[in-house]
Amino acid sequence: MVAIDSARDIPARAPGQTGFTGFILLFAVLGAGLVAAASLSMNTAAGNSWHVAAEMVSRFSLLVFAVTMLVEPLSRLIPSKVTRIIGRERGSLMLSFAVVSAVGLACVAAPTELSGQPMTMEAVAYSALTALILVVLLASAHPATMRFLGGPAWRTLQRVATAYFWLVFFLTGIEHLIGPHLPDRWYGFSVLLLVGVLLVRFTDALVAHWRLSHWRGTRLATQAA
Repeated sequence: MVAIDSARDIPARAPGQTGFTGFILLFAVLGAGLVAAASLSMNTAAGNSWHVAAEMVSRFSLLVFAVTMLVEPLSRLIPSKVTRIIGRERGSLMLSFAVVSAVGLACVAAPTELSGQPMTMEAVAYSALTALILVVLLASAHPATMRFLGGPAWRTLQRVATAYFWLVFFLTGIEHLIGPHLPDRWYGFSVLLLVGVLLVRFTDALVAHWRLSHWRGTRLATQAA
């Protein structure tokens, strides 16, 4: 799962450069809220409005997750001023993904809290584990965590969090594709998107390895000469 973690540090902003954390978080909150509200309003009569809202917010969170996982490797594979600026916002996107995921968990828990409907053991276990991983994700997203824990421990937190969510999204898509569910093109798209994310990150890792090997070879050749 090396390709879906953060194998290298998040690019630092240049001195005096401002980020877009506030705008990104605002977009995430508004997006998740609008998706949940629309799902609730359109499915009230069906009696499963909270379930649909949780599902739709989860789909929105997958898109945010994919963008979060892509911006940093793309900034290295396609270097430009724009991609570098976007790549530096990976931490902000990670926070946004955590916020959207928290909205999704709130939609899962809402029927129990509002009307006393019991949650299944599977839902309880998933919600508790996901909440725990979100805490890990939030902790690892803060730059101070890397300075306090050191590089290896910080990378381990990143690997645990990103691998967990990638697997959850991927296995959910596979389950709906092969299981007895109603046809829904979203799940095929989600699986392809996640595989694409993995391929981009593998490509980034391979290019970085090739560049390092080339640099070492050039350095040895120069020293030998």
